[in-house]
Amino acid sequence: MTQLYGHEGGGHEVTLSFDDGPHPRHTPQLLDLLAKENLRGLFFVCGEKVAAPGGRDIVKRAAAEGHLIGNHSYSHPQLTKLSPDKVRSEILRTHELIADFEPKQKLFRPPYGAHNAMVDAILKEIDYQIVLWNVDPEDWKVSNQSGKWIDVAMDQISHRTHTIFLCHDIHATTVDNFPQFLSRVRSLPNSTFTTYA
Repeated sequence: MTQLYGHEGGGHEVTLSFDDGPHPRHTPQLLDLLAKENLRGLFFVCGEKVAAPGGRDIVKRAAAEGHLIGNHSYSHPQLTKLSPDKVRSEILRTHELIADFEPKQKLFRPPYGAHNAMVDAILKEIDYQIVLWNVDPEDWKVSNQSGKWIDVAMDQISHRTHTIFLCHDIHATTVDNFPQFLSRVRSLPNSTFTTYA
C-alpha cells in the first residue's frame, strides 16, 4: 500500500481521489480536465448516484479513461452504526452496479472514514481493500469554498512526500477551481501525480 506519511524536503507524490459522485454535470467536467492534463485518479462512487439517470454512463467513461473506480457504499451512511447485514448490503448493492468497472483488487472507502473491526471483517470477507486518505481540504465546508480549500490542501501536501488527496466531485467550487489546484501542486519542488498502487 502507498506510504502515507513522508518527511520535509524531497519530492511530493500526489494521488488524486474523488468521493460521493458521480454528479451529472461536475464529474464529466472534471473528467474533461483530467483527460486534458493526462491525469488519472480514484473515483469512490455512491450506488444511489450511480443508479440515478446517466450515473452508470459517467462511471463507465471514467473507467474507460483509465481512472480507478472504488466503492463508497450505496447511501453514504456511517457504517459503524449499522448492523453487519446492513453494512454488507450497502457495499454489495454498489458492487452490483459497478462490478464491470472495478479493478481486479476491489477498493472501498468508508463514508466519513468510519470503520471498525466489524466493517473491516466484512470488507475482508468480500475481498475489498480499504483506501483512506491523508490530505483533506474539507472542500464541502462553506467556509472553504470559492477556492479556499486549495490553501488548506497545499498546507497539508507541502509537508508530505506521499499524499492521498481527498476531495468531492459533486461540488462546483471544487471542480471549477481544480485547474488552479493542479497548478499549485505542480509549483512544488519535484512534484508528481501518481496513480494508486
